[in-house]
Amino acid sequence: MFTTCAFCSGRLDGDGGPSGLGVGRRLAFDEWKARLWVVCPKCSRWNLTPFDDRLERIETLARLAAEGRLLASTEQVALIRWQTYDLVRVGRPPRVELAAWRYGERLKQRNREKARIVIPVAAVTVGLTLALNAAVGGSFGFLFANSASLGEAVYMGIVGHRRVALAEPPVCAVCAAVMPLRARHIRRARVIADREADLALLLACPRCDREGARLTGADAARALRQGLTYLNARRSGRRRAAQAAREVDVAGGPDELVRTVARQDVLIHRIPRERRLALEMAVDEQIEVRELERQWREAEEIAAIADGPLTLPGGVTEQLDGLGRVKKNQLKS
Repeated sequence: MFTTCAFCSGRLDGDGGPSGLGVGRRLAFDEWKARLWVVCPKCSRWNLTPFDDRLERIETLARLAAEGRLLASTEQVALIRWQTYDLVRVGRPPRVELAAWRYGERLKQRNREKARIVIPVAAVTVGLTLALNAAVGGSFGFLFANSASLGEAVYMGIVGHRRVALAEPPVCAVCAAVMPLRARHIRRARVIADREADLALLLACPRCDREGARLTGADAARALRQGLTYLNARRSGRRRAAQAAREVDVAGGPDELVRTVARQDVLIHRIPRERRLALEMAVDEQIEVRELERQWREAEEIAAIADGPLTLPGGVTEQLDGLGRVKKNQLKS
């Protein structure tokens, strides 16, 4: 069994527990076509496993997937969590359901990032306060009382200043200025309905303060997710995650929640907090599951070549059949 990725040579971490492969924490399988992949944790490419005992392992994964939690799905791909493994089932899965615990884990990661910034800033502030108080006789006590708030302000400034990665920066239709977007700029954007795209975002120009650009599709999803991450960074917790996940579920899934927000036609920073977090969850799930579907289609093309029967160039098969008939006629005569 291979232990490294065929595309980037990175190690396929994990013990492959449920599949018995010995590798992999994210495993993808197609019951109908009898295909099984290990998804590389480094480059996210799908590695097709050898055919030898693939059927037995796929049967095991299908059974465990039925016991796991469905995280997100499209018509072709479902992302399922079973214990510490991500299982990607290819086929026609049921309607998407969002598990609150998954978002809780995501928010815990965000809180750890926040702590790496807030705690050192607060510690430096306390140390500076003590030094100044000792030097001038105690007139800087307010810094001590506000050390945590100062650390959080620094963290919010860092998150808000992060550049929104787009294929190319939009240009304002009002003032013709190029708009190099930062996460904080998305707070004044609006989610709007668009017949040709799953998601569209109307942006306010940082220079002229007028709505002058529109993003659609993948660019809109990336910008909205980053802006919502900034807006939701101040307060987060498992209880809020559970409430937000329920709101996504009540709305009928991520796609329906995005459509509901678009119909409301409101600035993003004016959306209620729980709904903002629910919207972030919905957009994040949309991005991930559609990326999984894109990866699956790419991997399926490779698998079709690897598993498919050997075929000859056009016309050669017909010529061989003709020669075979001639040979049979010669033998009969």
